[in-house]
Amino acid sequence: MKGEVRQPSLAPAVLAAVALGVVAILAVAWFHWGWLTDNAMVLDGVPAVGNNDGYFHLDRATALAEQGAWLTDALTDPRPSMLLSHLLALFAGADRALLHLLAACAGPLSGLAMFLAVLPWAADTRSRFTILAAPLLAVMAPYWVVRTHVGFLDTDGVAVGLCFLALYCVRRFSTGPAPAWVAAYILATAVTWLWWRPGAYLCLCFLLLYAVYPPRNRCDGAFKIAIIGGVLLAAGLAAAGVKPFSGVGTYVAAHVELAFGGGDRGLLGSAVRELAGANVAELGHRALGASWLLIPALLGTVVHVLRDRARALFLASGWLFGAASLYSQRFIPFFVPVAAAYAAYGAAFCLCLIDSFAGRAGRGPLRAAIAFAALAALLAGSAANLTRYRPEPYFQRADFDLAEVVKRSFSADTVIWTWWDYGYFFQYLTGMKTFFDGGSQTGTTCFAAAYPLMQSEPARGAAWMRHFAATFPRFDESRRGAGWQRYAADLAESLVREDDGGGPPVALVLPARVYGAAGYLYAFAHLYDEQVPPVRNRLDLFAARGFSYDEGAGAVTVPEAMIAKGYETVGSVLDGTGRDPAEFDFASLADPYLVFSRHADFVAVTDREMVPSVFFRLLGLFAPAPDFFRPVTFDYRTGGAWRVAAGS
Repeated sequence: MKGEVRQPSLAPAVLAAVALGVVAILAVAWFHWGWLTDNAMVLDGVPAVGNNDGYFHLDRATALAEQGAWLTDALTDPRPSMLLSHLLALFAGADRALLHLLAACAGPLSGLAMFLAVLPWAADTRSRFTILAAPLLAVMAPYWVVRTHVGFLDTDGVAVGLCFLALYCVRRFSTGPAPAWVAAYILATAVTWLWWRPGAYLCLCFLLLYAVYPPRNRCDGAFKIAIIGGVLLAAGLAAAGVKPFSGVGTYVAAHVELAFGGGDRGLLGSAVRELAGANVAELGHRALGASWLLIPALLGTVVHVLRDRARALFLASGWLFGAASLYSQRFIPFFVPVAAAYAAYGAAFCLCLIDSFAGRAGRGPLRAAIAFAALAALLAGSAANLTRYRPEPYFQRADFDLAEVVKRSFSADTVIWTWWDYGYFFQYLTGMKTFFDGGSQTGTTCFAAAYPLMQSEPARGAAWMRHFAATFPRFDESRRGAGWQRYAADLAESLVREDDGGGPPVALVLPARVYGAAGYLYAFAHLYDEQVPPVRNRLDLFAARGFSYDEGAGAVTVPEAMIAKGYETVGSVLDGTGRDPAEFDFASLADPYLVFSRHADFVAVTDREMVPSVFFRLLGLFAPAPDFFRPVTFDYRTGGAWRVAAGS
């Protein structure tokens, strides 16, 4: 970017930006550390990892340390994106307490990578205000804090820094001969390949910007044509199924499809919180701290394009991340450095206009005061958000306690049947295998996991779990459509007949959060039907305090929490005490149902589809099915665990 008065030295502004940014990151980390500790979200005395994928890295780091793996083994590790796990294994070794400490600190440390993402572009402006404001605005961005706070262990932060460093390298060697920047680009892309593989493909895509940038000379033009031709050739070979191009194409397409909810992955994408979309106002708030800051960001973009013309192509292309964020929040971290750099640059442009109109009267203290006010206005939204924001770990204290009960109650060869977002968590904390996890949640595995829970016959549900706990699920997908449920029912019935009690022990583990996902479970159980049912709330649990029912008079008093949730009336009240769901004629009973048991301290509100299911029956409001699901522990507030048996 051009147009700013050249300053004698930018070093003081750069150092001040880094220093203030580090102070902001440390202050937020200190606050979040104390809050998590005060709320008992700790492991080995330090804040526990609160995100799903973090437990994958903890589990892999532990395994790598036990194997005595070297850091260089990351180069040949068959699993993609494993550098973080290798680094944790290198520094923590077999010391779990140290591993948990490093994991707790990893989020804020990865947040430092934002300086790599935004400072080079800010320095290009030669504006001390932009250099100071852009990094601060970026590291304090609400969504950036969400993805880099204490207890968040993942590749997000560093991936953004590496990708934007690679983009900056492309900008530098596109606008002039710069062998050093070419080497830096290759290094950044290689490290990204080991750190987060999809990011490496993104870095390679940046070469297309180089290809469309006006050539410097005939040789440069020929090289650009070669790149475009190579891309078209690789795309053609991938479409034709030629390896390894077809494998790369499938890998990239799967990630894009999941992120944007295409094909059968639409339901799966909607079940992942970070893949939900955002509107423009939400995007502005999450990326900049306030929606109105998109205005100076757009102004900064226009000024940049008018001043630098073709050279503006590289950073301005980052608005594509903003557009993608409207469909999937997964892209917001990549939009943050773009939005922050342009918002700061737009503000700097306005300050220059004010300065030019004010003339000499605007010099000195007044000019500094105006700049300080502009900086405060840019940061006000993010600062206010930081005072309100508290980390929202996916896992609660009760989940850790449940994992401990499972570890004590089941043998090490047990397979845990739980929903995918608890897969890595239970695998790490119990040392047991889980049916599936955050790396294997496909339409097939989600259907296989949800289907037995939605069955009305406990024998079918138990046999299904026991079979697929030992055998990877494969189905005849040619039967998809109107006949799918018949096909699945016949398969389940055949598994009942074939269940000889062999195979590994199976533990069904359902944390309380899964009860709130009953709508998703039901939809996934019908994923391959002709029509997938919409995801809606199908189950609510309430403390029985304040509930009473006079069957003779037909009078019912419901808990206040039910009324607050919007249940002013219910279709039917069912006393499930000691009764089998088959005793009720649900077809003639209006739903929603308020179900209670005289032996339970809670009541449930559910619908006609959910009430006869194994999932609902495990709550204990109806007569249990001990021959197939033997309770180990259960509390409606925390969840439960059951031993899945072959029956008698």
